[in-house]
Amino acid sequence: MRRQFVRLFLGFVLVVAVVVGIQATVFMVSIHRQRLNWTESVFQDYLAALSENLSAGLDGRSYSLMSLEELLLRSADDRVSGLYIRNPDGTVAIAYGMTSGGASLPVPHSDEYEGMGPMMSSPSMQRTHRQISEQGFSANEMHSAVYEVHIEKDADTASLSVNQQAESQKHTILLPPQVKATDIAGSLVISYNGEVLALVDVLTFTPFTYKNTGYLFRGLLFPIFWAMPIAFVIALMMAASISKRSERYTQGIQRALEQLSSGENGVDLPKTSIDEQRVINDSIKMLDEHLDQHKRSRQAWLRSISHDLNTPVASMKLLLDGIADGVFPSDEKTLMAIKRENDALSARIAQVVLYSNLQSPDMKVNKEEIDIPSFIQQVFSSLTKEERDRIYLDAGEASLLGDKDLLSYAARAMLSNALQAGEGTVGWSIGKNTMMFTNTGTLPEGVDFFEPWSKGDASRGTSGSGLGLPITAQIMYLHNGDATISQREGEVVVNLRW
Repeated sequence: MRRQFVRLFLGFVLVVAVVVGIQATVFMVSIHRQRLNWTESVFQDYLAALSENLSAGLDGRSYSLMSLEELLLRSADDRVSGLYIRNPDGTVAIAYGMTSGGASLPVPHSDEYEGMGPMMSSPSMQRTHRQISEQGFSANEMHSAVYEVHIEKDADTASLSVNQQAESQKHTILLPPQVKATDIAGSLVISYNGEVLALVDVLTFTPFTYKNTGYLFRGLLFPIFWAMPIAFVIALMMAASISKRSERYTQGIQRALEQLSSGENGVDLPKTSIDEQRVINDSIKMLDEHLDQHKRSRQAWLRSISHDLNTPVASMKLLLDGIADGVFPSDEKTLMAIKRENDALSARIAQVVLYSNLQSPDMKVNKEEIDIPSFIQQVFSSLTKEERDRIYLDAGEASLLGDKDLLSYAARAMLSNALQAGEGTVGWSIGKNTMMFTNTGTLPEGVDFFEPWSKGDASRGTSGSGLGLPITAQIMYLHNGDATISQREGEVVVNLRW
């Protein structure tokens, strides 16, 4: 049972792994979406603050890259980690703050950058002083949204408009290795009277940057990882428990089957509360009952065969001994009596052989369209004129497909049984692959007429071997049909259908 335990354990582990994997995937996807929503909200708040600061004093302000620095810094709150302020050609002019991971934002090495005046700063961001060569910057395709901030001003009026740039107009930017394109929350293109003043890339912190938020997310994630070893232990215990119970049940079933194979009946089956195993128990109980019934049937067969075959043998022996002792004369009458007993013995042996052959797995029927008149003539050929006169035949809708010889044997057997059962008229109706036989009489209770020699000891004095209906039922079985016998208002009705 070790292999069963391993299969159960691996099955439980697989289920647990799938469930935990799904939970982890859902959690990570949820975290990713929350991060995107966070980044988007921070950028939108920055854009709103910048628009408000630009709108204040719009008429009296001069606009240049240097004059915009103060407004760009003042619009940022502590959630904005850094700003890349670029020249109209896309090269980095000034950088403030740091990456979302806390690294300083580098700028290209430039003498002009070193010669700049005092650095402008804000409470949340300082101008970066880290420089790297221009070769350290590489081209990256913009992934974030780009907004165009248009400032229009003439002698009389000034206006501000903010529009999101179409996705097809997104451009390529230069970024250092410390910054990925996905780290940029959004970009701005600020223009004055149609002339681009600056390009601004806004970087934000992530929720994990904040200690308490990071603790919260890790607290949510740790139970998922801790669930794996706990689930493995539970799977191990469940696999051991189920495999042990299954082993006990299997051993009980094995003992029961061994008892059945040795010829014992009434076997004890292990108790179970599992529906599938209950079905197995019910099937074995049914097998036990069938084997017991077959055992009794075989015993009845042996008794019946012994009785039916010994009767004509004993009669012939009696006649022969009588002739030898001079009790019976050796004349034609005595010889005819011996011949009748011999014919009865031969007929019964032939029926036993036929029934055995019909039950052979190799037995096949030759199905063909049957000519009804010749079929009826073949059935009637074995009956006397008096017997034929007692039969009422209805073949108006007759249509038969099957083995002509076997079906004619079945019809003769049913007609012989019906004729022997009484003195009245016997009905024979032929339809489409159906035959029905009726005669006046009453069926005895508790007799299975489709069981060989089922007529019982009480009718041993009647002619026949008790194999007529069993042979007929087997012929119907070979034709994929069935045979039934029933009582109907003082009549016995036998139906053959295939």
